[in-house]
Amino acid sequence: MTWLFWTMLAGLSITTILWIMAPVPKLEIPARIQGKVSYIVDGDSLFLDGVKSSIRLWGVDAPETSESGFAAATDYLFLIAQGQRITCEQIDTDRFGRVVARCFLSDGREINRMMIESGKAKEYRRFTKGFYSRRNSHGL
Repeated sequence: MTWLFWTMLAGLSITTILWIMAPVPKLEIPARIQGKVSYIVDGDSLFLDGVKSSIRLWGVDAPETSESGFAAATDYLFLIAQGQRITCEQIDTDRFGRVVARCFLSDGREINRMMIESGKAKEYRRFTKGFYSRRNSHGL
């Protein structure tokens, strides 16, 4: 056998070993965060007791402080969520380090959907790709 053959065999063996030892990618399972709503930041962000990061409602685009409708959106989120025990399923973390999540009241209603369907906020289609607009209120 030639030197070239042994070199190729060694290279193949090393490649195989590295492939076998490569880490297995983790399945993306959304993190569940539960807690009592302690503070409403605005119409699309809130804090839970015991959770350091604020939670940004995925797919919800509420008016900013200087925009018309800010108070109405903030007040509505306060009305439906303040003091409630909710469950949030983390979708992402935004560039500000906030948890981006779909959040649900204890009766199963989704806060994100409620904000959009109330008209106090819009669907942030850049991220949702029409998730809320193409499904009815029963999720069908």
